[in-house]
Amino acid sequence: LCSKYTVNTMFKYLVALLSFGLAIWTLPEWFSVGSCLLKPWLLQPTAGLLHQDVLALYNGNRSSEGLYLAILGQVFDVEKGRKHYGPDGGYRFFSGRDASRAFVTGDFSEAGLSDDVSDLSPSQIVALYDWLTFYEKEYTPVGRLIGRFYTERGEPTEALQQAEAHLTEGLKLKAQAEEENRVYPACNSEWSSAAGGRVWCSEKRKDCDSSNGCAPYS
Repeated sequence: LCSKYTVNTMFKYLVALLSFGLAIWTLPEWFSVGSCLLKPWLLQPTAGLLHQDVLALYNGNRSSEGLYLAILGQVFDVEKGRKHYGPDGGYRFFSGRDASRAFVTGDFSEAGLSDDVSDLSPSQIVALYDWLTFYEKEYTPVGRLIGRFYTERGEPTEALQQAEAHLTEGLKLKAQAEEENRVYPACNSEWSSAAGGRVWCSEKRKDCDSSNGCAPYS
């Protein structure tokens, strides 16, 4: 009985030892399989927040994960606009990055494709937010880009707050300009030796009537 017990115990230990050896031998293969399974999951945006190195994987190239771009730190899936943003598109340089500055400067060099908008004028910031509104309307939002405009927790940075302050200022200036154009619309003038000079406006001006010699209508 003792001998039988000893043989059974040794057999169990032998099986356990062989199983352990087999596990060690196949470990690299399991790591490889696990890596393949985990890669797509790791590349997915986490809680709507992306790092730049992840966004760069979505540049639309053949081996890329998709087609994204960011503007003012907000990321959009522009796959349906691949003819514009894909490798052969006219706006391919916007893909896989945040190149907010270039949307209003027109500088598409590598240096110009930047997210630094700190020195843009209020009117340029207004134009930039017009672009943001366009993407919000036409494309699917993916999340926020961690970096210049959003923190690791997805909170606005000082740079974004500064841009929003410039937006407010720019909108005020735009409203003032529109009011001035309404009160003082653009006028035209002409002069000839036969008829002399004449000034007329395409729309009625509040400061213009026959008493001051101005023709308020064309």
